[in-house]
Amino acid sequence: MLELQSFKEGKVQLITLRSADREDVSYLDLSWKLQDSLEKLNDEESTVVVLFDMSRINLQPRMKYADSETCSISDLLADIKFPTIGVVESGANLTVLELFLCCDIRIASNQSTFSMSHVLEGYSPIDGGTQRLPRIAGIGRAMDLLLTGRIFEAEEALGIGVVQYLFSENVIEQAIELGCNIADHGPIAARYLKEAILDGADMTLEQGLRLEADLNVILQNTYDRAEGIGSFLSKKTPKYEGR
Repeated sequence: MLELQSFKEGKVQLITLRSADREDVSYLDLSWKLQDSLEKLNDEESTVVVLFDMSRINLQPRMKYADSETCSISDLLADIKFPTIGVVESGANLTVLELFLCCDIRIASNQSTFSMSHVLEGYSPIDGGTQRLPRIAGIGRAMDLLLTGRIFEAEEALGIGVVQYLFSENVIEQAIELGCNIADHGPIAARYLKEAILDGADMTLEQGLRLEADLNVILQNTYDRAEGIGSFLSKKTPKYEGR
């Protein structure tokens, strides 16, 4: 049974994905519930950062629904306009790791373990694992992890970029603190930064630089930019409004 819990800490929206009875959650069920929640979230302006706690979910692979009209959960997560933070306390395997890789910043405990062991069960990742892992960890490392399906530990995950932060305790609290820190910055600038980095990665350098310049031109005309400059000159803390 799936529990989808959501609460807000300032400008940080925390969404917890939980297997209530410790059994595998239906991919279809999670897809439907997340689609509804995230569509509403993308329309909000009061949210700046979205944090996903994936520590307590066991998820069925999408393979079962590959030929249906099921919405890809990885697409839902990747399409969020706000910066996203993924958190796991014990690790992430199979489909959960694929979804974890969709988040912009990834946090884990230093006892976590990870694996993409789809090949051991006779199938291939279908939620972006063969595409996002090479882009994050490099083709050689991704080949190793995907073809062997081996388990790798937190320190290796940190070294290859699968996670950016490891904490020994209070992982969720540390993640919320990081989210609040990011949320204190200019929200429009944060969204444009995300767009420039992710979209620019698939462009030539020249195209990426043009995108960066275009987004900066748009940013010039926002209230938040004027607020940031004015606050800097007057040595005051800026009060960003997301407009």
